[in-house]
Amino acid sequence: MIQQPNALDGCFLTYERQQRNVRPYIGVVLRATGTAPSLNRVREQVGNRIERMPTLAYTVTKQKRRTVWESDPDFDPHRHVHEVCLAGCTSTLEEAVDSLLGATVPDRSPRWEVWLIHGYSPREYALFYRAHHGAQDGQALMDAVTALFGIGPADVPRVAVPPAGLPWAQRIPVRTITRSVADRMQTFGPSLAWSTKRTLTGEAQLVSASIPASLLREAGRALGATSNDICLAALAAALRSWMPESWLASHQRERDLHVGLPISVRYPEERFSVGNRFSAIRVPLSFWEESATARVTAITRTTSRVKTEGMRRVLRAQLSLPEWLIYRIVRQAANAPNGLDSTGLLRIPGRLALGADPIKTAVPTLFLHEGRILAVSFLSYGGQVVVSFTIDRALADLGDLPALWSGAVEQLWREGEHRPQAGTGDSSTSITLPRPISARKHV
Repeated sequence: MIQQPNALDGCFLTYERQQRNVRPYIGVVLRATGTAPSLNRVREQVGNRIERMPTLAYTVTKQKRRTVWESDPDFDPHRHVHEVCLAGCTSTLEEAVDSLLGATVPDRSPRWEVWLIHGYSPREYALFYRAHHGAQDGQALMDAVTALFGIGPADVPRVAVPPAGLPWAQRIPVRTITRSVADRMQTFGPSLAWSTKRTLTGEAQLVSASIPASLLREAGRALGATSNDICLAALAAALRSWMPESWLASHQRERDLHVGLPISVRYPEERFSVGNRFSAIRVPLSFWEESATARVTAITRTTSRVKTEGMRRVLRAQLSLPEWLIYRIVRQAANAPNGLDSTGLLRIPGRLALGADPIKTAVPTLFLHEGRILAVSFLSYGGQVVVSFTIDRALADLGDLPALWSGAVEQLWREGEHRPQAGTGDSSTSITLPRPISARKHV
């Protein structure tokens, strides 16, 4: 059975083929409490859960110039589950995860895998789920993890049904789509550039920290923003503190720092579907803004534009454009040497477990484009929001970027305490927020 592919799927395959040093994989590290299970136990749960997301049996390939999705007739989920035992080794969990960031999955099989990592603690182990970006986007990644490790009854997979009437691209004036694409191309103008004055290794390491999700929610409520907006505003503040002044030339103050923010355009019926269903916008972070709350306002002004149904229809329609054109846009963004990539704020709404062992923490991972120094991911799970930075090893000795981000969130939370509640008009009234908790390092 062959499924109609999305143009973005083929773009990621082509990108990997042309950039041999790039590993376009995304993933999530799940830290579980309990005695490490056997590899067969993990394989058994994964094998029993495949029916919750049957598209995990699909592989994405290139047939001449065509990108196709097809069911693997030899699919065996057990062959996608592997093991790393650290008992008796000097390696840490962090080092094991870093080494797997550059691993690949055979291109003739479904492009995902689960790694059981254990032996570093008698009371904890980790499960590292990874998938090729040509096979899954961020939302599909969350769906896959929920299908394999979610607690409770399974969500019944539904076949995607096209909306009634004409296809998306035909229900939107071509002129509107063209203007949107033209605007997209114009956003690739000059952005904040810097020079690390170091030779990049091309090898990645993952650093992360967590904060209570309530801090983001309450700060956002007080400042008229979403949790995602607060994540981005704190990112700008953290990077400004983290970057040495010697990296930036004086004329750079005329330029802003931008982040590539993916926007999911999946239909509800497309949950558990293969491939990518997202577009992306370029968000200026008001890097030089001194006021944290003013930075939030500026970011919210940009992100709010894509929350309308009309704009989401336009973004969805862009996925119907020719693959060569989408690939040109992808490459133009990837070729920006100082570009910054983000997942946006992903969410796992339920709880996860392996058997009876609860999964306490979920840390997202993102890959580095050629020549990039870092990428950032955000994930909300179990009442915590984790920030993770994939950073080139050449910068390992610089400051604690996750802690700087966590501190910036707390600063926004404190500023929000002194603002009036929305709609009250009473400047003497302030919201009551939970006591902040310091960031905790994970992977």
